[in-house]
Amino acid sequence: MTPDQGKVYTKGASYRARAEARQREYRANVARAGWSEWGHLLDDVSADAGANFVVPEAHQAARDRHALGKGVAVRTFNNMLSSQAMCFNVFAPLAADTNLASRVLRGFAAGLETVEKIHFEYTPAKDLFRDQSGRGGVDCDLLIEGTWKDGRRAVVTIETKFVEPEFSVCGFRKSGRTKNVCRADLVLDANSSKCLYATEKKYGYWEQTHKLGQLRDGLLPGPCPFGSPLWQLWVNHTLAFAEASRRRVPHAAFGVCAPAGNEKLLNGGRVLDLFRSNLKHPSSFFFIPLDDLIGRIRETCGHDHKYRPWRDGLAARYAAI
Repeated sequence: MTPDQGKVYTKGASYRARAEARQREYRANVARAGWSEWGHLLDDVSADAGANFVVPEAHQAARDRHALGKGVAVRTFNNMLSSQAMCFNVFAPLAADTNLASRVLRGFAAGLETVEKIHFEYTPAKDLFRDQSGRGGVDCDLLIEGTWKDGRRAVVTIETKFVEPEFSVCGFRKSGRTKNVCRADLVLDANSSKCLYATEKKYGYWEQTHKLGQLRDGLLPGPCPFGSPLWQLWVNHTLAFAEASRRRVPHAAFGVCAPAGNEKLLNGGRVLDLFRSNLKHPSSFFFIPLDDLIGRIRETCGHDHKYRPWRDGLAARYAAI
């Protein structure tokens, strides 16, 4: 009898449709888990049992982070298309073995040489950006503490994406917003004093950006470079440098880990290139193609039986979609 793959939510040949089909197949044929409403959504019993995670270490890491409050949502446990679930699936075993993490991530993450600690869903201190409230406020999927190639300490932040069609956009330009809408033709002065995040919210995004000197010379005054899908890239890059500065760490970088085939998100890499073009040090931003990372994990783990369920699970769920 053929396992029930459940109802199809996204039809067609888009990346999301292909990724969703892969998750339905994995759930039915490998995880042998039940579904609810749509084939990529787990039923309560399967979600509680950790069926959204390829190894128990990933499930436990998600549960541990969820217990701390803000950062991990219910969809992490029941939605197989969750980027956060993917993040735990890929990085939890690396967090548990920093020697392995160093060997896997070296060469991907700018100048990172060794990994000492990996934090999931890192939330900065409230006074950094002054934007933390309830479930709101800038955080990052991963914050890595380690060392750089020159032996000095480093902070690296990483944002993971799976099927999302875009990065988070400026809250004052979100579709459907009717009050305090930021004009698309807004021109910022050298101090970015007209940004509504500064004037309406008193948030410290621009304050930190100017303090840290991240942007290339001559970018401002001029049109706001981050009122588009570059907004999330900007604040996460700023977070990396702000955390490095706070810890008196000389090196910082920010990267994105996502499937190269997610064309809507990356637009052939042009979104990443556009963001990089705004930076004083373009090398402080990097991209980790998910397929390449899974390939590196498989290569690094070799035939070690300890890691077989993890590497095979990642390949079955996420590789070559």
